[in-house]
Amino acid sequence: MKTVAEILRFRRRQHPDFVAIWHEGRELTYAELDRRASRVANALIRAGLQPGQRVCVLDKGHDAFFEVLFGIAKAGGVYTPVNWRLAPPEIAFVVNDAEAPILFVGEPFAKAVTGVAGELTAMRHIVYWGSTAPPAGWQSYEDFVRGADDTDPWRDTASSETVWQLYTSGTTGHPKGAELTHDNLCETMALAVQGFGSTREGDVGLVCMPLYHIGGSGWALALLYAGAKLIVTREANPAEILQLIPEHRINAAFLVPALMNFLLQQPTCKTTDFSSLKTILYGASPIPEDLLKASIATFGCDLIQAYGLTETTGATVLLPARDHVPGSPRLRACGLPVFGCELKILNDAGKPCAPFEVGEIVMKGPAVMKGYWKRPEATAECIRDGWFHSGDAGYVDADGYLYIHDRVKDMIVSGGENVYPAEVESVLFAHPEVTDVAVIGVPDERWGEAVKAIVVRTPGSSVTEEVLMDYCQGKVAGFKRPRSVDFVDALPRNPTGKILKRELRERYWKGRARQVN
Repeated sequence: MKTVAEILRFRRRQHPDFVAIWHEGRELTYAELDRRASRVANALIRAGLQPGQRVCVLDKGHDAFFEVLFGIAKAGGVYTPVNWRLAPPEIAFVVNDAEAPILFVGEPFAKAVTGVAGELTAMRHIVYWGSTAPPAGWQSYEDFVRGADDTDPWRDTASSETVWQLYTSGTTGHPKGAELTHDNLCETMALAVQGFGSTREGDVGLVCMPLYHIGGSGWALALLYAGAKLIVTREANPAEILQLIPEHRINAAFLVPALMNFLLQQPTCKTTDFSSLKTILYGASPIPEDLLKASIATFGCDLIQAYGLTETTGATVLLPARDHVPGSPRLRACGLPVFGCELKILNDAGKPCAPFEVGEIVMKGPAVMKGYWKRPEATAECIRDGWFHSGDAGYVDADGYLYIHDRVKDMIVSGGENVYPAEVESVLFAHPEVTDVAVIGVPDERWGEAVKAIVVRTPGSSVTEEVLMDYCQGKVAGFKRPRSVDFVDALPRNPTGKILKRELRERYWKGRARQVN
């Protein structure tokens, strides 16, 4: 049986007494995690969960999060984490789009959910993690699982069925649920561990990235697949990470470039003992060469770059450690496709490009998602004849190494988070003193890219930058809010009326070799 739940069962059989998860001083062995996941599964079944139904989870990282993740799989449900950075209306959209009857909520997000709870159309149970009493009508986590049997219900769905649904922002302004199957995840975990090279049974891996992201949950699942011990943090706190690495002798970590930069800027970084580190996997956004060189010098371990998307179950291209040589032109490459992944570069006519010719990156293989939940048109647009069209522009060199050049779909990557301009533009368009608006990404040394709005005011308006930035608060997630606003008399458009964002971006990216940072 090739299912997500079977990953945990296999590890429980192999080494039941190995520690699977450490979080804030608490430890769970693989046997304990397996039993607790079974108890969650039976509680979900008792609550009426049917196979294939989505279960949403809204919280930062902790040990019980993994009990629920595997419990959902054992109950035949679909793990559907919600981005905790979202504004309350965005949270409601995701939960309703998933048609989830059950939602697990952490204490920091209770207020946000309480404000929209009446709008959650399919909701039957809200389960609360926290140190205080749950809001009226909600159940505490302890009450929800109390009395549930810890015997495995063995209600896994078929390997071709969806088991995770991760939401990715869309060009239409609404997030889309990328359906990942057991086959997607199990195949990818095997290939990922093989590609990482140094991750073995008994290793210690850091899990600090958000678990609503494929880079968080996917990395954690890969570590558990390998039989490692997870050091799970609530969030990515640089000072805490620098303390945990030597304290737990951490061997492997997945980091985004912005976090690597924050670690290097910490005063204690120069005195931190990194000798236990064997591998740092990094990705989710491009990395500046100076940051990469500083990371190689400071961390003293193998660095591996990963390129992939939620829709490809994470990493499908890896730049191996052997290519991380200071001064090498390959430091600007994403790497080579992993085993089983096919990659092509297509021109505007849909024909394969020659080496060094820029076109759209398309991929095929066992990692490509099943599709977007209840969005057949969007699925058909991006998956054609089995090939996933990424929307990223790049090229391959004579040796097959992939290089990212630009993004076809105008997406902004800020601190490893994807921001689609349409979401932010739709909010700003609603302001009565905005006639026209375009949102673009501009270079930012801290976050890689920052969100900038370029606005045409209504006649006679003197609305300010501060007013428009404040207007977005609470309407979109904080990472999507513009960090700056420029005002212009008119936006450049082509004859069909499409805004020429490349022209808008040009002045901010002038002198840079590529249009990503």
